[in-house]
Amino acid sequence: MASSRPCSAGRVVADNRAVLALAGGVAANAGALPLDAVYEILLRLPGKDLCRLRAVCRPWRSLLSAPAFAAAHADRHRDPLIVAGYATRTSRGGVLYAILDLVSGRVVVRRRVHAAATSAGAGETAAAENEWVASTGLGLVCVVSEGAGVSCRLLDPAATAGGGGGAQLPRGLAAEHAAHEREISHHAAMVALGEVAATGERKVLRVLHLFPDMSRQLYEIITLEIGGTGSRSRWRKTVDPTHNVQLGTWAVVGSIVYFFSSEFVQGQDVMPDRIASFDLETEEWRPTMRGPVSSISTLAADIPINHLDWGEFSLAAMNGGLVMTHRKIASSMDLWFLMDSEKGLWIKKHVLQLSIRYQHGEHTVRPLLVLDDGRIVLAHIGNRGALKIYDPRTSSSTDVAELGPCVTVGLYNGSVLSLGNGVSFFFLNGRQEICRIFIRRRKKNKKGYKKSDWYNGGCAQIETHKNATTNN
Repeated sequence: MASSRPCSAGRVVADNRAVLALAGGVAANAGALPLDAVYEILLRLPGKDLCRLRAVCRPWRSLLSAPAFAAAHADRHRDPLIVAGYATRTSRGGVLYAILDLVSGRVVVRRRVHAAATSAGAGETAAAENEWVASTGLGLVCVVSEGAGVSCRLLDPAATAGGGGGAQLPRGLAAEHAAHEREISHHAAMVALGEVAATGERKVLRVLHLFPDMSRQLYEIITLEIGGTGSRSRWRKTVDPTHNVQLGTWAVVGSIVYFFSSEFVQGQDVMPDRIASFDLETEEWRPTMRGPVSSISTLAADIPINHLDWGEFSLAAMNGGLVMTHRKIASSMDLWFLMDSEKGLWIKKHVLQLSIRYQHGEHTVRPLLVLDDGRIVLAHIGNRGALKIYDPRTSSSTDVAELGPCVTVGLYNGSVLSLGNGVSFFFLNGRQEICRIFIRRRKKNKKGYKKSDWYNGGCAQIETHKNATTNN
């Protein structure tokens, strides 16, 4: 479980004084101080501060950028990172996603896009009216583009920091679905990423809902390259489930993808909480499972489902398991944890008292994580998105950060040090340029745009001509 203990103020001050003293010695005579001493002190500092300290000198930059150091730091600092995804059409300034530190609520990385982007290179996509983050997982961000055909790409925030960025998955449909190419101009997509523990394979499952006939769904899967985000293979048709899955909410736990099923079993189900699950390892659908509310309900089985005021159901992956949330109109939300999938055993561990405005469907509340002290991290997704921490002992929430009009929120399991710092994206004359900021350096890029850059508290300033767009 994730820790919720921030560093104490006294220790941080002491560490920073020690680091400043060391900085003078290292800068004046690189290598004169024992590297082990520097290493141990730096391991105690928060990741965001270490990103700034890369500017001290080259030895520190090499140390703080090393994968081994990032892994050691992540082992000591387990406070989670949160990734908020957006739709570029409605986000502020074309933001595609942002990664935040849960303890402070500060944005660690923010990525923007520009409509002039082309598909010239890895991680880029053809110009589209809109693109949005469909899902996050395995340290990746999955982006779906709107426009002609079907476009899906995976972004690796860590690779982006190093000048990579991810990969464009094959465009279009699986060969078995070629007949539907003309129908696919209007569709909704659900995209899920998972990993098969036995083989280490990463796979992407996508469900396409065709408009206007929402009864028609296409199910496709692709296997990613081991250790990467790209794929040389093609999308493959999977076996269709016995009943369509519901649009809008799904969860991935290990190699199992969970959806709500449209199946309604008379005499068993009194709520729309039946669950379908797809096994990424076998690439087969498993038998549907009765949901927790239907399982314990004493309501008459012959009550028409449209007469029930059930509120809102959603699925979430929390602390390595599946959770179903049941939000009621009375502003309370039940959290049901799946304890045994074979027996369909659920336990209601939490009843959250929430204060939510229901006007215009402003919020969908999704639980993300249970912290070591029992508090629960909640994401309010919608026009006024927010990150909150709920304390069951006091039935109250603490605001962590405002997220704006987000469309999805998840956990980022990478290290803050792997994200780098001072990275900007430029889209110049339709081409994406990735420019890394170096401290106290000036140079001209190939287009002749002068970059005068400096660092002060982790903020980089870049002077560009009118055709350049930045994301700082």
